[in-house]
Amino acid sequence: MRVLFIPCGIGMGHASRSLAVAQKLQEKGCEVLFASYGAGYDFLKEFTQFNVVKIPEIKFYGVVGEFNLKYTAKKSIDAPFTFLKSIYSESKIIKDFQPDVVVSDSHYSVPITCKVLGVPCVLITNELTFNFTDIYPQDRTMEYLENGLQRFISDASKLSKAIIIPDIDGSQIIPPKIKEKVIYTGPLLKRDPNLMPSREELRKLSGFDNSQTIVMATVGGTWFGAKLLNLLSEAAEMVNTQQIIMVTGPQIDISSLKPSPKITVKRFLGDMMGLMQMSDLVVTLAGHTTSMELASLGVRNLMIPIENHHEQMKNALNMQSHGISQIRQMNGLSSSKLADDINNLLESEYLMNGASLTKKKFSQYHGTREAVRIIMRCAQE
Repeated sequence: MRVLFIPCGIGMGHASRSLAVAQKLQEKGCEVLFASYGAGYDFLKEFTQFNVVKIPEIKFYGVVGEFNLKYTAKKSIDAPFTFLKSIYSESKIIKDFQPDVVVSDSHYSVPITCKVLGVPCVLITNELTFNFTDIYPQDRTMEYLENGLQRFISDASKLSKAIIIPDIDGSQIIPPKIKEKVIYTGPLLKRDPNLMPSREELRKLSGFDNSQTIVMATVGGTWFGAKLLNLLSEAAEMVNTQQIIMVTGPQIDISSLKPSPKITVKRFLGDMMGLMQMSDLVVTLAGHTTSMELASLGVRNLMIPIENHHEQMKNALNMQSHGISQIRQMNGLSSSKLADDINNLLESEYLMNGASLTKKKFSQYHGTREAVRIIMRCAQE
């Protein structure tokens, strides 16, 4: 069986969770090809053994740490042309590779391309509704954009054979017209949290002392996270920890980070979940894949979503509601405030209890295994 994965290339989260499923399909003898762009393409090309094809890029704009939706919309005046280029590129890849099924992670031109070519498509997404008007409540243009995008995504998603929500039941608002196709699989993870070694075993394997306090920071694959890394490097000496491990992505320049004997920088980790498991606290943006990994492992965290990024704020609020996360805004955050937050959370019994309950709730799912079953079923129907 041949499976083509086309994940959204903004950040590494979409590519990362697609990779988890692709690896399991490969173990079952499937031939896998990836197509992506941006940080997703860079990540797959440099850090995996899968063949990867580049497709036309969709760009987001803003300053460091802040997404500018209005400017992105303004700069996307050629979006219809990019959309047509995407369909042409996808069509060529599909005709050349001849997959039995195509898996699209939040890349919404793919179900249309597959429908035209008569190839079954499975859609993975955690974002079926938008909240632009929460950010710009007085702007009618944003209201029209939100309504138009929601109609388009609902219509495009309906062309899929199945829609996988990589989260727990009831976590998303589902448009009525696609409800019958939606399946909540739970998180798509590279490792089963129930089968992972303990924190103590992982620390021993990695050469860390069990008595050490370890804080991990992960900021995804794009330059939006650079501001958080810089703040943390400035805060390092004020943080009550022996180790701060920063995991960056392929598009982040770390040359401006303030050096500290506490800080270890890793450009990428194949086993991100292992490092999360051995950490006392994780400081992160609020990508969905990272949120699901932390929830499934039961690791308390400080989430600092990208400013004006409605999806990240939604993810952060969701994790906060489970009692595993505290949220801080990127704007106005200083190194001293960040250090205070980390020190307080390292002592927080509320987050410790919430993390334990959240792990119990999320680790009941076997999302990757279920996604493999759905994809193989759709290929054979």
